[in-house]
Amino acid sequence: MNYRNPQLRDRLASEYALGTLHGRARKRFERLLRDDADLRRNVIQWQERLTPMAQAVAPVNPRKRVWRNIEKRIQTSGTRTSLFESLNFWRGLAMVASSFAFGLLLFFGMMPEQEAAPTYVAILADTKNQPAMTVRYVQGKGELEVRVIQAADLAGDRSLELWTLPKNAAPQSLGLIPASGTIKLIPPAQRAGSLPDIPALAVSLEPKGGSPTGAPTGPVLYSGALLKI
Repeated sequence: MNYRNPQLRDRLASEYALGTLHGRARKRFERLLRDDADLRRNVIQWQERLTPMAQAVAPVNPRKRVWRNIEKRIQTSGTRTSLFESLNFWRGLAMVASSFAFGLLLFFGMMPEQEAAPTYVAILADTKNQPAMTVRYVQGKGELEVRVIQAADLAGDRSLELWTLPKNAAPQSLGLIPASGTIKLIPPAQRAGSLPDIPALAVSLEPKGGSPTGAPTGPVLYSGALLKI
Protein backbone atom coordinates (compact mmCIF):
# COMPACT_ATOMS: atom_id res chain seq x y z
CA MET A 1 0.00 0.00 0.00
CA ASN A 2 1.40 3.39 -1.03
CA TYR A 3 1.13 5.55 2.10
CA ARG A 4 2.52 8.56 0.21
CA ASN A 5 -0.61 8.75 -1.95
CA PRO A 6 -2.37 12.01 -0.93
CA GLN A 7 -5.90 10.63 -1.44
CA LEU A 8 -5.14 7.53 0.64
CA ARG A 9 -3.50 9.55 3.40
CA ASP A 10 -6.48 11.91 3.60
CA ARG A 11 -8.98 9.02 3.68
CA LEU A 12 -7.09 7.19 6.43
CA ALA A 13 -6.74 10.41 8.45
CA SER A 14 -10.48 11.06 8.23
CA GLU A 15 -11.34 7.50 9.30
CA TYR A 16 -8.87 7.68 12.18
CA ALA A 17 -10.31 11.02 13.40
CA LEU A 18 -13.86 9.69 13.11
CA GLY A 19 -12.95 6.49 14.97
CA THR A 20 -13.88 4.01 12.23
CA LEU A 21 -10.33 2.75 11.61
CA HIS A 22 -9.96 -0.43 13.68
CA GLY A 23 -7.72 -3.43 14.27
CA ARG A 24 -4.45 -3.88 12.43
CA ALA A 25 -5.17 -0.98 10.08
CA ARG A 26 -5.41 1.40 13.04
CA LYS A 27 -2.19 0.08 14.59
CA ARG A 28 -0.33 0.48 11.28
CA PHE A 29 -1.65 4.01 10.94
CA GLU A 30 -0.57 4.92 14.48
CA ARG A 31 2.94 3.65 13.73
CA LEU A 32 3.03 5.94 10.70
CA LEU A 33 1.88 8.89 12.81
CA ARG A 34 4.93 8.63 15.08
CA ASP A 35 7.35 9.61 12.30
CA ASP A 36 5.12 11.59 9.92
CA ALA A 37 4.44 15.18 11.04
CA ASP A 38 2.42 15.97 7.90
CA LEU A 39 0.12 13.02 8.57
CA ARG A 40 -0.36 14.15 12.18
CA ARG A 41 -1.34 17.60 10.93
CA ASN A 42 -3.84 15.98 8.55
CA VAL A 43 -5.46 14.12 11.45
CA ILE A 44 -5.67 17.33 13.51
CA GLN A 45 -7.32 19.14 10.58
CA TRP A 46 -9.96 16.40 10.33
CA GLN A 47 -10.56 16.54 14.09
CA GLU A 48 -11.11 20.29 13.84
CA ARG A 49 -13.60 19.77 10.99
CA LEU A 50 -15.56 17.04 12.79
CA THR A 51 -15.72 18.58 16.27
CA PRO A 52 -18.17 21.39 15.35
CA MET A 53 -20.42 18.86 13.63
CA ALA A 54 -20.60 16.81 16.81
CA GLN A 55 -21.44 19.92 18.80
CA ALA A 56 -24.28 20.71 16.42
CA VAL A 57 -26.01 17.38 17.13
CA ALA A 58 -28.25 17.22 20.18
CA PRO A 59 -26.92 14.83 22.89
CA VAL A 60 -28.52 11.38 23.09
CA ASN A 61 -28.51 9.25 26.23
CA PRO A 62 -27.04 5.78 25.59
CA ARG A 63 -29.18 2.71 26.26
CA LYS A 64 -28.81 0.82 29.55
CA ARG A 65 -27.14 -2.10 27.81
CA VAL A 66 -24.25 0.18 26.79
CA TRP A 67 -23.47 0.82 30.46
CA ARG A 68 -23.90 -2.88 31.26
CA ASN A 69 -21.36 -3.73 28.55
CA ILE A 70 -18.93 -1.16 29.99
CA GLU A 71 -19.34 -2.66 33.46
CA LYS A 72 -18.54 -6.12 32.08
CA ARG A 73 -15.40 -4.76 30.42
CA ILE A 74 -14.04 -3.29 33.65
CA GLN A 75 -14.61 -6.38 35.80
CA THR A 76 -11.23 -7.90 36.64
CA SER A 77 -10.05 -11.16 38.21
CA GLY A 78 -6.75 -12.05 39.92
CA THR A 79 -4.52 -9.02 40.39
CA ARG A 80 -6.59 -5.95 41.12
CA THR A 81 -5.44 -3.09 38.88
CA SER A 82 -6.67 0.43 39.35
CA LEU A 83 -9.43 1.28 36.89
CA PHE A 84 -7.56 4.40 35.76
CA GLU A 85 -4.40 2.36 35.12
CA SER A 86 -6.18 -0.25 33.03
CA LEU A 87 -5.15 0.23 29.38
CA ASN A 88 -7.70 -2.33 28.21
CA PHE A 89 -10.47 -0.38 29.90
CA TRP A 90 -9.58 2.89 28.20
CA ARG A 91 -9.17 1.17 24.84
CA GLY A 92 -12.55 -0.49 25.24
CA LEU A 93 -14.22 2.71 26.32
CA ALA A 94 -12.69 4.59 23.39
CA MET A 95 -13.98 1.97 20.96
CA VAL A 96 -17.47 2.12 22.48
CA ALA A 97 -17.47 5.92 22.28
CA SER A 98 -16.18 5.93 18.70
CA SER A 99 -18.71 3.34 17.58
CA PHE A 100 -21.50 5.24 19.31
CA ALA A 101 -20.49 8.53 17.67
CA PHE A 102 -20.26 6.90 14.26
CA GLY A 103 -23.66 5.31 14.81
CA LEU A 104 -25.14 8.73 15.54
CA LEU A 105 -23.69 10.12 12.32
CA LEU A 106 -25.13 7.23 10.35
CA PHE A 107 -28.47 7.65 12.12
CA PHE A 108 -28.80 11.32 11.29
CA GLY A 109 -27.40 10.84 7.79
CA MET A 110 -29.69 7.95 6.81
CA MET A 111 -32.89 8.91 8.63
CA PRO A 112 -35.86 8.93 6.17
CA GLU A 113 -37.32 12.37 5.66
CA GLN A 114 -40.85 11.20 6.45
CA GLU A 115 -39.74 10.17 9.95
CA ALA A 116 -38.03 13.42 10.91
CA ALA A 117 -37.93 16.96 9.61
CA PRO A 118 -34.81 17.81 7.59
CA THR A 119 -32.06 19.47 9.59
CA TYR A 120 -29.67 22.09 8.23
CA VAL A 121 -26.31 22.93 9.78
CA ALA A 122 -23.74 25.62 9.03
CA ILE A 123 -20.23 25.82 10.47
CA LEU A 124 -19.21 29.47 10.35
CA ALA A 125 -15.46 30.06 10.20
CA ASP A 126 -13.29 33.15 10.49
CA THR A 127 -10.94 34.52 7.83
CA LYS A 128 -8.29 31.98 8.90
CA ASN A 129 -10.79 29.15 8.32
CA GLN A 130 -11.04 28.43 12.06
CA PRO A 131 -14.56 27.31 13.15
CA ALA A 132 -16.16 30.00 15.30
CA MET A 133 -19.81 28.95 15.64
CA THR A 134 -22.45 26.51 14.45
CA VAL A 135 -25.99 27.23 13.29
CA ARG A 136 -28.64 24.51 13.38
CA TYR A 137 -32.11 24.73 11.83
CA VAL A 138 -34.79 22.05 11.86
CA GLN A 139 -37.21 22.66 8.99
CA GLY A 140 -40.66 23.58 10.20
CA LYS A 141 -39.58 24.53 13.73
CA GLY A 142 -39.17 28.20 12.92
CA GLU A 143 -36.11 28.70 15.14
CA LEU A 144 -32.35 28.56 14.77
CA GLU A 145 -29.86 27.45 17.40
CA VAL A 146 -26.56 29.33 17.28
CA ARG A 147 -23.71 27.92 19.36
CA VAL A 148 -20.49 29.92 19.69
CA ILE A 149 -17.35 27.76 19.68
CA GLN A 150 -14.76 30.52 19.61
CA ALA A 151 -15.78 33.49 21.74
CA ALA A 152 -15.39 36.89 20.07
CA ASP A 153 -13.71 39.90 21.69
CA LEU A 154 -16.61 42.29 21.19
CA ALA A 155 -16.53 45.96 22.12
CA GLY A 156 -19.45 47.32 24.14
CA ASP A 157 -20.68 49.50 21.28
CA ARG A 158 -20.77 46.67 18.73
CA SER A 159 -23.08 43.72 17.98
CA LEU A 160 -22.85 40.57 15.90
CA GLU A 161 -25.61 40.05 13.34
CA LEU A 162 -26.44 36.84 11.45
CA TRP A 163 -27.39 37.08 7.76
CA THR A 164 -28.61 34.80 5.00
CA LEU A 165 -26.66 34.92 1.74
CA PRO A 166 -29.16 34.11 -1.03
CA LYS A 167 -27.92 33.36 -4.53
CA ASN A 168 -29.62 36.22 -6.35
CA ALA A 169 -30.85 38.55 -3.63
CA ALA A 170 -29.57 40.87 -0.93
CA PRO A 171 -28.60 39.48 2.50
CA GLN A 172 -31.40 39.30 5.06
CA SER A 173 -30.98 39.53 8.80
CA LEU A 174 -31.78 36.54 11.01
CA GLY A 175 -31.09 38.44 14.24
CA LEU A 176 -28.37 39.43 16.69
CA ILE A 177 -26.16 36.79 18.26
CA PRO A 178 -23.95 36.85 21.38
CA ALA A 179 -20.15 36.82 21.46
CA SER A 180 -20.24 33.57 23.47
CA GLY A 181 -22.65 30.87 24.59
CA THR A 182 -25.76 29.59 22.83
CA ILE A 183 -28.89 31.37 21.64
CA LYS A 184 -32.12 30.42 19.87
CA LEU A 185 -33.33 32.88 17.26
CA ILE A 186 -36.87 33.11 15.93
CA PRO A 187 -36.65 35.03 12.63
CA PRO A 188 -39.72 36.08 10.61
CA ALA A 189 -41.62 33.00 9.38
CA GLN A 190 -40.94 33.81 5.72
CA ARG A 191 -37.17 34.01 6.25
CA ALA A 192 -37.10 30.84 8.34
CA GLY A 193 -39.12 29.01 5.69
CA SER A 194 -36.69 30.04 2.94
CA LEU A 195 -33.60 28.71 4.76
CA PRO A 196 -33.54 25.35 2.88
CA ASP A 197 -32.88 27.35 -0.31
CA ILE A 198 -30.11 29.48 1.22
CA PRO A 199 -26.59 28.34 0.25
CA ALA A 200 -24.66 30.15 2.99
CA LEU A 201 -24.81 32.27 6.15
CA ALA A 202 -22.56 35.05 7.43
CA VAL A 203 -22.00 37.15 10.54
CA SER A 204 -21.08 40.83 10.33
CA LEU A 205 -19.87 43.33 12.90
CA GLU A 206 -22.51 46.02 13.39
CA PRO A 207 -23.26 49.00 15.64
CA LYS A 208 -24.86 48.08 18.97
CA GLY A 209 -28.42 46.91 18.33
CA GLY A 210 -27.76 45.80 14.75
CA SER A 211 -27.47 47.28 11.31
CA PRO A 212 -29.28 50.64 11.00
CA THR A 213 -29.89 50.13 7.28
CA GLY A 214 -31.29 46.59 7.08
CA ALA A 215 -28.16 45.46 5.23
CA PRO A 216 -24.66 44.55 6.45
CA THR A 217 -22.63 47.69 7.16
CA GLY A 218 -19.55 46.28 8.90
CA PRO A 219 -16.95 43.67 8.01
CA VAL A 220 -17.94 40.01 7.63
CA LEU A 221 -16.28 38.12 10.50
CA TYR A 222 -17.60 34.60 9.91
CA SER A 223 -19.23 32.71 7.06
CA GLY A 224 -20.04 29.18 5.96
CA ALA A 225 -22.23 26.98 3.78
CA LEU A 226 -25.65 25.84 5.02
CA LEU A 227 -25.88 22.08 4.50
CA LYS A 228 -28.66 19.54 4.88
CA ILE A 229 -27.75 16.59 7.10
